[in-house]
Amino acid sequence: MTATNYAVAPGEYLEEWIDDHGLSQQRVAELLGSSRKQVNEIVNGRAPITSDTAMRLERVVGIPARTWLKYEALYRADLARIADEEHLAKFVDEIAPSAVTYLRSIGATTATKRSPGRLVSDFLAFHRCGTWDAYVHLHEEASTGDYALAALKDAGTTLDRTLLTTWLRAAELLEPFERGRGFEYDPDRLHAALPELRARAAAPDTTMLRDLANMLADVGVVFMVVEPPKKLPLLGITRWIDKRVPVIQQTGRWGKDGFVIWTLFHEIGHLLNDPRGEMHVEYSTEKKRNSAAEKAANAFAMDILFGDGGVSQFSGLTYDRDIAAKAREIGIAPGVAVHQMHRRRLLDYSFGNRLCVDLAGSFTE
Repeated sequence: MTATNYAVAPGEYLEEWIDDHGLSQQRVAELLGSSRKQVNEIVNGRAPITSDTAMRLERVVGIPARTWLKYEALYRADLARIADEEHLAKFVDEIAPSAVTYLRSIGATTATKRSPGRLVSDFLAFHRCGTWDAYVHLHEEASTGDYALAALKDAGTTLDRTLLTTWLRAAELLEPFERGRGFEYDPDRLHAALPELRARAAAPDTTMLRDLANMLADVGVVFMVVEPPKKLPLLGITRWIDKRVPVIQQTGRWGKDGFVIWTLFHEIGHLLNDPRGEMHVEYSTEKKRNSAAEKAANAFAMDILFGDGGVSQFSGLTYDRDIAAKAREIGIAPGVAVHQMHRRRLLDYSFGNRLCVDLAGSFTE
């Protein structure tokens, strides 16, 4: 049932019955054994229909008492909902437009800013928060340790909390996240699985992400690619389920294998190097990417993927065939090499792109 922006008092049904029968409120009061004032206040929605009054109305009007009480309960609930939505409406501008569009796309709301209170109410319900203050508190908790972020941000952008939390919550509603609640994370087994993970990532295809997810699940790590709201400037995060099970969640932004594979191993570096629950945000500008944790995660990914020689092994290479040959020699996907060469200005951005594999079609929930 679609919620309305008005409330129908049960007294309106009584008023209709009075008019249909050509009676006065005074006469109805006499039949009910009550005062005319009480009947008038019921008709105008100012007085509630009590259990006693409902039984009297059943005998006089013929509508069952339980129906009158249902009308009354619905009326009071609608009044409360309308008042609540009027209060919530003042928070509507706190929600990023892209978050609204995203919620509509996944069926979490049908509201728009033309019904601001209902939109905010649906937003809070999606996040399982009773009030806006509760939502803000939840976000504050997320930013101080419940989520360990290993996020890659576009230069010059800000991270809107409603975009972030909506994307995080969307993942929690998917089957891989729910299945992960039963995982037992073993960091030693994750470390032991690195050669196998690296080998599978060296041959990107339509089944690579699924295979990597299964391999990580075997050591108690959830790996998900979840479509983000537009304008969420992240490539990926790492967080924890109940501070027990790590979740590597990626947006799949740009869709190329180099971004996805590098981000995955960067985040694995956070899992193995950093305390559970600690937040890490990696900005794409070098000025903001210089924390010890970020340097360590980048060094980890570089060591695992490129080995001791690092990306400098590709210095001076510009032709696709040469880059691909060197990548095969060290056992990584050419797209990963191109990604790092571009990032480190070893290769012009107009070169190497044909070596990158588009994984967008293989992203799944």
